Amino acid sequence: MSNDSSSLPTAQLKRQLSWIDAAAIFVGIILGSGIFVAPAEIAGAISSPFLAASLWLVGAAVAACGAFCYAECGARLPRPGGFFVFYGAAYGPAVAFVAGWAALFITYPAALAAISLIFARYLNEVIPGIAATDFRAALVGAMALIAVADLNIIGVRLGAGVQKALTAFKVLALLALCVAAIAAPTVSTPVASAPPPELFPNGFAGVISAMVVLLWTFDGWSDVSMIAGELKNPAKDFGRAVLVGVAMLATTYMVVQYATMSLLGSAGAAASKQVVAQAVGVGLGPGFAKVVALLVVVSTLGALNGIVLAVSRLAFAMARDRAFLPWFGEIHPRFETPARSTLMLIGVALLYVFAADFRDLMGFFVFNVWLFYGATAIALLKLRRLKVGEPLQWRAPLGILPPVVVLLTGGLMTLGLLAQSPLRSMIGLGMLLLAFPIYWLWSAWQR
Repeated sequence: MSNDSSSLPTAQLKRQLSWIDAAAIFVGIILGSGIFVAPAEIAGAISSPFLAASLWLVGAAVAACGAFCYAECGARLPRPGGFFVFYGAAYGPAVAFVAGWAALFITYPAALAAISLIFARYLNEVIPGIAATDFRAALVGAMALIAVADLNIIGVRLGAGVQKALTAFKVLALLALCVAAIAAPTVSTPVASAPPPELFPNGFAGVISAMVVLLWTFDGWSDVSMIAGELKNPAKDFGRAVLVGVAMLATTYMVVQYATMSLLGSAGAAASKQVVAQAVGVGLGPGFAKVVALLVVVSTLGALNGIVLAVSRLAFAMARDRAFLPWFGEIHPRFETPARSTLMLIGVALLYVFAADFRDLMGFFVFNVWLFYGATAIALLKLRRLKVGEPLQWRAPLGILPPVVVLLTGGLMTLGLLAQSPLRSMIGLGMLLLAFPIYWLWSAWQR
């Protein structure tokens, strides 16, 4: 492959997204299926509804610090590609290549596959029989992925508009359901309404376990950085999007946590398999369970759309930087979107949808995700030292605190995951390290 830069595509993505679009993508990606599971885990760790709801503020603070790190990196390097661009500037092409390939072929496609199957499973609750078997669920999930891909290929504004509508609907609907359930006279008997005598039934270990689930529910703060090259004013828009997004998420999560524990009791919430649906059923009646299922469908669809809208820029950015085939760096001549990069992401995700044990494969890389978060925090400190992109119109508030919080949290999470699942963590790390030989082969081929 020639090293002549003239052989690379030159058309650029348009800067047509506002901070409201970025906030909708931020919230839409993070607010997926996790909030319908996490309240039960937290209720099992803390018996006080008020303290359990307050724990979400800790997660919101960590998410804000992490998002601020990515936002400042994006303000310094406002190009499509997110962490791939940051790592290239801070660590060089080898680390950027390894992180990009791991994300492109494992982390994001596996996440899309998992979310699409959750979408199918809950759609089956709304339309009985449509995804009654594993194969049907895979087909429905695949169709959802293809539909979202088509939507984002047709136009960035269309994809962003749908994202704003889906995000607004699921946030407002979830808040309305929970507030109405609390305010309404109880129509059925709460399950296990008596709280356990201990404030922390499972001790400190239980709180740590709950924090892992809570932080997983906030996961996705990094993805919005990939659309930096399409924001109208990335230097300011990132900060606004993060502040508004974190505030919306924290409010929603706290209300849901308080509602589920108030209606079911801490023991009942902890024992529930469908904690939000059951709590709404207690407050408003069992007929509302299908409404919650529909809400999960919309929520997961919004997460799929947000991830595809943001992450489809990764292969595009890698191709533009010679870390992937130049063919994927082309822009659709009519729609002016990274159509080939989008198809690449969806194509790999479809393979995972029909794979038998993709959940295990995704589990291998949970460990690596937190390594990447820590690497981004260090990258920010290095970019600051090198004064990349300065003078800046916007930088992360609180000085050194955001990257330090991310580094400390990332260290605790990686140690915790290593202790909890040493085999999966080591396999994930080993698969990540295998990308280095691929980089050396790729570099040799380019020469």
